[in-house]
Amino acid sequence: MKAGISWLLRIHGARRARRVVAAYRQCLSSEDAPARLVLSDLAHYCRAGQSSFVASDPHQTAFNEGARDVFLHVAEMCGLGPQDFAGLIQEVIDDR
Repeated sequence: MKAGISWLLRIHGARRARRVVAAYRQCLSSEDAPARLVLSDLAHYCRAGQSSFVASDPHQTAFNEGARDVFLHVAEMCGLGPQDFAGLIQEVIDDR
């Protein structure tokens, strides 16, 4: 079981966990153009396709990793995986 789903089950229980996942998928379906725009923006902003490490600044590294962790949670709730991240980030680049 994936980490985000395990967390939801542990914190909320099965009934609410199912409702939360369904809400993420309803609001942020990767098939919906506005939702996909939001997901691609989050992927880019949260550095989904990059390292979060900053050699000279452990605080910035921690901040970057926190943002990345939030995106990974949102992506997991939406049924997206690492194979989808490159496409989301490329959409930001293509839209410039």
